[in-house]
Amino acid sequence: STGGFIVNILVCFKALEEPVFRRYTKQVLEGVEYIHGRGVIHRDIKGGNIMVDQDGVIKLIDFGCAKRLSLDPCLSHKNLFKSMRGTPYWMAPEVIKSERYGKEVDIWSLGIMAVEMQDGQPPYMKETPMRAMYLIAARGKPEIKSWSSISPDFRDLLNSCLAFLPKERKSAEALLSHPFLSRTTSLSSIKQNIDAARRKKAG
Repeated sequence: STGGFIVNILVCFKALEEPVFRRYTKQVLEGVEYIHGRGVIHRDIKGGNIMVDQDGVIKLIDFGCAKRLSLDPCLSHKNLFKSMRGTPYWMAPEVIKSERYGKEVDIWSLGIMAVEMQDGQPPYMKETPMRAMYLIAARGKPEIKSWSSISPDFRDLLNSCLAFLPKERKSAEALLSHPFLSRTTSLSSIKQNIDAARRKKAG
């Protein structure tokens, strides 16, 4: 990029069209696969921590809640945590319930982030944080207001990310082969969104 990173595009537009957020979701997932492969859990994936540059390239930011994993198979038992970290509306059920968790929490948060891109906000945003956390812990996958109108592939991706049991969520590597992400729009085709975001930021 020659122009640096600009404001998060969701701040400007709230909701995005499917071809656009499909591209963004894939780029975020590539970042998640990268950090997971190097022994890092982000623990705060959300729209507010996704920045885009003038060419449409995504950066995952704010690693203040991140945790390092051991890559030694003999120490895999040390890769489960219980501390509550992240932002309530994007938290996985096991984080809220103070159960031991691993990198699957990032997959849950990525699923909620994809809903946020579709609907303009995560589920339960009209609830208080405490009420939202109670509902997530009790119900698991939230009701998604646009469920009936989204594509079957997007529904399947969300089901893969938002499984209540962590072991039933697909890994970042597996999700990158998901059909929903195989038809991403080109970077050049979303440049108008980026240009509009830059104008709105400047104004």
